[in-house]
Amino acid sequence: MNRRHKKKPQTDYLALIQNKWRSIDWHSYLDKAKSLWGQLPKFHQKALIVLVPVVIIIAVIPFPNMADSEVEQPVNKRVALDINTSGLSEQKSATKPSSALERNAWHEYTVQKGDTLSQVFRVNDLPMADLNALVKIEGSDKPLSHIQQGQLIRFKMAEEGKLDILQLEKNGQSVMFFRLSEGGFGRSK
Repeated sequence: MNRRHKKKPQTDYLALIQNKWRSIDWHSYLDKAKSLWGQLPKFHQKALIVLVPVVIIIAVIPFPNMADSEVEQPVNKRVALDINTSGLSEQKSATKPSSALERNAWHEYTVQKGDTLSQVFRVNDLPMADLNALVKIEGSDKPLSHIQQGQLIRFKMAEEGKLDILQLEKNGQSVMFFRLSEGGFGRSK
């Protein structure tokens, strides 16, 4: 048993169109058009003889768009911008130096709703590099990562403008981070 399918015969659409075109009785259409043309008044016939070719010519000929030529094209110009590309902690310490009295004193901050530790550091002009160093030694209880609204954060700055001591108080317990002599941080509970 042969399972091949026979190809459907292909239709020659061009031949079909040509046959339809030849089958149209053009003489009857031409006779109808002549009778309609004869019924028009002479003034309308003359107006159509002039207007129909003019409308066809206007439709075919492309005209320049006047609106495009009136609008000035924007010129691409390079503009020099003065952008400070230093880090946020460097920008704030360069623009707002603290006095020695402020650096040796304790400062307190109460965590607001939605605050993150990085926002607390930015608001208090603390170096972000110190935050990164603190997070590395945070410990398994994650006191830095889990700050909450109303929690008290106390800190003391060193002479050179770096964070010296950071103390987090929560539920009567205190966690303290302090700067070691080699420059890193240590933690006590």
